[in-house]
Amino acid sequence: MPEQMQAAVIERHGGPETMVYRTIERPQPGPGEVRLRVRYCGLNALDFFVRRGVPGIEVELPHISGGDVVGWVERLGPGVEEAHLGALCLVDPLIDRAALGEDRRGGLAEYVVVPVENLILLPDSPVAPEQYAALPIAYGTAHRMLFSRCRLAEGETLVVLGAAGGVGVACVQLGRRAGARVIACSSSAAKLQRLRELGADILVDTSVSDFSSAVWRATDRVGADVVVDYIGHDTLQQSIRATRLGGRVATCGASSGSEATIDLRYVWGREISLLGSDGWRRQDLDQLVALVAAGELAPAIDSVLPLERAGEAVELVEERRCLGKVIVEVPLAD
Repeated sequence: MPEQMQAAVIERHGGPETMVYRTIERPQPGPGEVRLRVRYCGLNALDFFVRRGVPGIEVELPHISGGDVVGWVERLGPGVEEAHLGALCLVDPLIDRAALGEDRRGGLAEYVVVPVENLILLPDSPVAPEQYAALPIAYGTAHRMLFSRCRLAEGETLVVLGAAGGVGVACVQLGRRAGARVIACSSSAAKLQRLRELGADILVDTSVSDFSSAVWRATDRVGADVVVDYIGHDTLQQSIRATRLGGRVATCGASSGSEATIDLRYVWGREISLLGSDGWRRQDLDQLVALVAAGELAPAIDSVLPLERAGEAVELVEERRCLGKVIVEVPLAD
């Protein structure tokens, strides 16, 4: 009889009711792969997008989402060295230009199979392993955008739109750590107070104030050095207006729509750079793991729920009832 495991399975595309906690067959590692015993899996927007169904992206159903995985190497595929067995690892979710949890079955299960080259060995430290499960997609994306693309420097002013989202929170924390002056923008007054605790210097409630004007006032009518805008259609022109001479506007997504109209006079008149940033690279994750292990970064974690409540956990992210990462915990007992 094939080995079994428990998993949060997307049976069909649709609402929360389509994710079912049930027993399925355990995956087997192929050449160059390992099987991990999952301990923690961090959630992202990817999890509810995949459950709903993304136009133009084919997902074989039933499916298991979950990209940010921490676990122990439990079984080796052909060609994998014995030294990997038993190692506690974080998984880089970018697999051959495909995404774990989207293009292949992910970590909302007791076991997951990944290429051995995607393992990041976690250092021996007192850090709780769920902190590492918060890193790859949100913090990795923020790290690359701020430092590889924008070259954010100490003393600069950073504006973060959608600062209460996963990437937004990461930008606030990483920007503060880099010595930037951080202006956090959100439509939730309650979440803004939490963002202050995480390092934001100035708060802008976008439900009652135009953020572009607020940034202009906060910078003595100079503008921000860097504006992070992954909202897109509804905000890009305002972001450009909020940017100083020689400043940078960066985007890694477009939650309000990918087609935006801008006044190019601001772009050439202020010599503003518009920068796209797509995900993360392995070196981003390596640097983040090192920061967490050294106690220099504590990812914001909103809540930790058991695997059997994975559907509820995904809803927390989908309905924006969290600030910081929602982590799914897989029980240790088989």
